[in-house]
Amino acid sequence: MVVKQRQVRRTLLIVGEGDSEEAFLKHLRNLYCSSGAGVTVTVRNAHGKGPDNVITHTVRQTRIASYDRRVALLDTDIPWTEELEKKAQNAKIYMVGSKPCFEGLLLSILGMSVPSQSGECKKVIAQTLGFDLTERQSYINQFSKTILDSARVKIPELNQLINFFEGNWQFK
Repeated sequence: MVVKQRQVRRTLLIVGEGDSEEAFLKHLRNLYCSSGAGVTVTVRNAHGKGPDNVITHTVRQTRIASYDRRVALLDTDIPWTEELEKKAQNAKIYMVGSKPCFEGLLLSILGMSVPSQSGECKKVIAQTLGFDLTERQSYINQFSKTILDSARVKIPELNQLINFFEGNWQFK
């Protein structure tokens, strides 16, 4: 009798700061984890309120279920305190920063110049894309796998995110 070996999949929790991040992260999951092998990814939304809330929310999620890796996608417009970084490190949460905000990351991916202020980034991305950033389907055309793969070479934060989705988990 042949015994079928069951493959154990690694698990990843990734928490975005808000609705737009959640939609984009689900888009990445669809592109980079759709083969059915390797990594099971859970995407959660911290519903804003700054970096401290995102890390606290991520810690709470790890109390509900166990994950092999934990990642938080955070804006960098509010400085990360040493205490916050320690809290994340103690909880084994890898922090990925969007400079200065998520919309700035999107502008970088599109090869556009990124304003230094979050409000300006939001204004430019709204004028440029003209779609609802909170809908996962909205990202399909503008942020295809081809565009993301070419952008990840130039944008370390995007490369880190995609590496996590692909199961390439190198921590510092």
